[in-house]
Amino acid sequence: MLTRRILIGATLAGSMLFAATAFAQGQAIVGISTVTTYSDDARITAVDPANRTVTLAYSNGATAVRKVSPSVANFAQAKVGDNVSIGFEDRLTFVLSGPNTKTPRDRDVNVAVAAGTGTSAAGASAGQAVANWWVTAVDPAGGKISLVNPAGGQIRTYNVTTPEGRAQLPRVKPGDSLTAIDSQVAVVSITPKS
Repeated sequence: MLTRRILIGATLAGSMLFAATAFAQGQAIVGISTVTTYSDDARITAVDPANRTVTLAYSNGATAVRKVSPSVANFAQAKVGDNVSIGFEDRLTFVLSGPNTKTPRDRDVNVAVAAGTGTSAAGASAGQAVANWWVTAVDPAGGKISLVNPAGGQIRTYNVTTPEGRAQLPRVKPGDSLTAIDSQVAVVSITPKS
């Protein structure tokens, strides 16, 4: 006959076995929040003052819609067709995984819902992008980490912004993978080009 004590013991033993197996396989260690700034030249192809966004066309044919920070005072002067130099602030939050931990596949998930009754309507949307990056260099003393997207692109150096993330930098090594779980890129300056 199973007693309550045996069931509790079996449950605890199963939980500890599961935890030990998960630990042996590797687990996420810590979140690392970063910020960097950079600039690029582009042509403005659309301006949305209500949502405070600009659509940009780059010389390589790529396009992007970017949120414009409230700190950009000259946003009202931005016009379709303007050739500009855009300053960006790129904020990322990463999860560093332990050894032998499989990283999640890259994905971009967006969800939108809407409901209406009579003459009123409501809606909401949410999105999450998950992407893996490779570590190219780590500077624990300076609180910096350099990363590159495995699909290609420039190596970018980020400032690690949280004390918890800075404390974990000595554990990060070149060649490690970091999984970006949140990404926010904002336009922080718009400078007309002649």
